[in-house]
Amino acid sequence: MDNLDADTYFEFKTYEEFRKERLKLNYDNTLKLWYSLPDTLPINENNRFRRHTRKQQRARFRKIKHCVAYAILFKKTSKKKIQSKSFRLWNEMLNISASNDESLYGIQQSMNQLTVEFCNRVRQYDPTISHDELFKAGRCLWFMTGFQMQCNLPSIFNDSMIGYNMLYPYTDDLLDCNDISKEAKTDFAKIFHERLLIGEPTYDPQVHFDGKQSNIAELKLPSSLQAHANRIVKIFDMVKFIENDWKRGGEYDIVYMALATIHEGQMKSTLQHARTEDDYAPTMTQIEQISAEKGGASVLAAGILLDGRLTRAQVAYLEYVGFALQLIDDLQDVKEDMKNNHRTIFTQTIAEGRTLDAPTAHLMQFCYYASAYEKFSDDQHTVSDRETHLTLAHYVQVLMMMFSVILILEAASRLRKYYSKKFYRELSSLSPLSLHHLRFAHIEKRLWNTTRKHRVG
Repeated sequence: MDNLDADTYFEFKTYEEFRKERLKLNYDNTLKLWYSLPDTLPINENNRFRRHTRKQQRARFRKIKHCVAYAILFKKTSKKKIQSKSFRLWNEMLNISASNDESLYGIQQSMNQLTVEFCNRVRQYDPTISHDELFKAGRCLWFMTGFQMQCNLPSIFNDSMIGYNMLYPYTDDLLDCNDISKEAKTDFAKIFHERLLIGEPTYDPQVHFDGKQSNIAELKLPSSLQAHANRIVKIFDMVKFIENDWKRGGEYDIVYMALATIHEGQMKSTLQHARTEDDYAPTMTQIEQISAEKGGASVLAAGILLDGRLTRAQVAYLEYVGFALQLIDDLQDVKEDMKNNHRTIFTQTIAEGRTLDAPTAHLMQFCYYASAYEKFSDDQHTVSDRETHLTLAHYVQVLMMMFSVILILEAASRLRKYYSKKFYRELSSLSPLSLHHLRFAHIEKRLWNTTRKHRVG
């Protein structure tokens, strides 16, 4: 983004060097940009941003209902025609230049195949996994799949996808639980950081983890963590899945540096919990910094796990995307976070007695930022659509950010009381559907339920 040598790999010998340089790139591509953008909604239409009249929104909603009805009635006889209609409607919804149906079908098949494989493998390891945990993990899996396409990597499933995507639902449940003592969380933080960055004392690169849950009795945990051994053994097993793909002690140590920096972000995020007993509350500056570092770190690690290394340009892009996704997640969780006294940019704004107008507009500006749609230097190697000259990699990149805008609108549609009437009306005009209809869409969960049940063949 800012004067980067796009082809220089982001590689370091020590964790301290990695962390220092990573935080510089994080700030430049998250908060520095965030502070520079206006906190009002975009005014002028461009090739990404446009407004919609109520008539257009109603017409589009009718198209969706017609497409769904057509798919139900003729699913056995007109599969290609149904897909073509769906793809055109999808591109229209997201305001994206059309790509050929074969390319979009390839994206769909890759997503379906990886999602089904992921669900099957995770349930083999942990039959008790909840639907919500699986869904939470699957959202990140989709990002990894999309980034594979952006980097022109083959869409293949590996053990790292299980390990990484299940690692953080498991650890979040442990670290965010109010019933776990501060001592236990501190002990876990130390043990887990060493487990990520250094590995087990008995680590053997020749040993392949077979995907079966390890024996709890083999864990050597302090007394404060004994009650949580069932959860911790799963967390450590997820690291073993990652170690199957990326051996320690060599050129891929950056994988574990990236994982360790996520854990640091998770531990910092405990500072976002306001406490009534000692009247503690984080400042907005603290919240912004933690959100930027944690969000960027989580997506950065996902990217590194796909190929073992990244260029500086790719790292900068992932830091940017990670912050955006973190804030979208925070906007979606406003009501839950309010109940738990968890302060994000949005809940802190509410706690300060202000509407969500400014931070939501700020987030929209952030997602519409032009550099989000820049191409990586290797984008030229992808196959272009003959009519639009749009490469598949660039299409996926734009698709992900425009889909993020839809998720912002959907989340805002459920938080109407926290917006001014004027802002909510203006926000509604940016939505391809009325916010009333979008409120009940549950887009991610519908896509997840459809994709995970898909038969690949």
